[in-house]
Amino acid sequence: MSYLILSSHAKTGSRNSGDDLINKSLIDMLKKLKGEEITYDVFSYRDNQLADLTDMHQYKAVLAPALRPSVERQDQTIFPLKRPLLLDKARNHNIPVFAIGAGWGSYPGIIKQAKHQTLDQKDKAQLLYHFGQPGTAAKGWISCRDLTTEILLKNNGIQCKGTTGDCALFDVNKIGRKAKLPKVIKSIAVSLPHNQQHWEATYQLALELKKTYSCPIYLTVHGYYGEFSNIVNSNWNHNHFMIMDLSGGARNLSFYETIDVHIGFRLHAHIWFLRNRKPSLLIAEDGRGMGYLLTLNGLGYSAASKTTRQKAKEQITFTKEEMVKEKQNTPPISKAVQMFRKEQESGYPVTVESLAKIDQLWKEKMRPLLEQLP
Repeated sequence: MSYLILSSHAKTGSRNSGDDLINKSLIDMLKKLKGEEITYDVFSYRDNQLADLTDMHQYKAVLAPALRPSVERQDQTIFPLKRPLLLDKARNHNIPVFAIGAGWGSYPGIIKQAKHQTLDQKDKAQLLYHFGQPGTAAKGWISCRDLTTEILLKNNGIQCKGTTGDCALFDVNKIGRKAKLPKVIKSIAVSLPHNQQHWEATYQLALELKKTYSCPIYLTVHGYYGEFSNIVNSNWNHNHFMIMDLSGGARNLSFYETIDVHIGFRLHAHIWFLRNRKPSLLIAEDGRGMGYLLTLNGLGYSAASKTTRQKAKEQITFTKEEMVKEKQNTPPISKAVQMFRKEQESGYPVTVESLAKIDQLWKEKMRPLLEQLP
């Protein structure tokens, strides 16, 4: 048996290690449930060409972890142009498609947006073809990374298997294990956001955490474009922290094994710590992060200003230009320190609840669906 896995990770581009973690986690889960003998090919939207797929008949299924549904008026450049062409190729060869942990990513990511946004019509037509309308039979199925994506799909008439969580949320060897909840914090990772306009605020967060906890602080980067030396502010005082480039692949995220807690912006830093049973506070940049906080009742809050969140209730969808303008607001930083101190001092109740929800998602959703794959 062989699968074709559609990857959003690329050796070129941003080299985002979080994207690679999604793929590696899916492969680990498949081997656990289907056997070590499974075979697979990974297709990168950026690194590979459709012409390379000369023998589609060898594949039992196309697996699309982290497929992102597109909504009307949203900046289309964030969606891979090859995806519809590749899914059409699967359709022409009568190969079922399974989207595992599809993720909505609107800004700022409030529930009302998920309830009222309209899917791009071409994208909706393709989703209906592969996954069907409620009550109809379809060859493949789609599951969601979070509750907000589930709401979006169902309100647009897309048949959905519900919320399974992101593939990266699960380490098959650590489900149900005891949490690692430090009474004394000896190290903190502060992940830098996608939005570089918020890097200065993140630097201030690192300084405040250094003052509060008097422990080593590491600023971490998961992916970026261009030269690393060109994006780091030369005026930052490196006596208070160390900056770590973790881009390039999931293996680089193993740096976090030596770190006690995460407080920052990157969703897959948050996910890495939770999958490894460690505390994490997420400052959510958009609907990806907010969806996870809502799904897991997680520790964290939105980076968007209150004004932006109020505006989103009426505006529903921001264009690229509008989104850039709204993201110029400085995220609240002191709130992260205060919220985490309260979590630590009270024995990590939010973290414990989130870990229990992860175990539940694995047992009731993700594992049963993966077992249904051909």
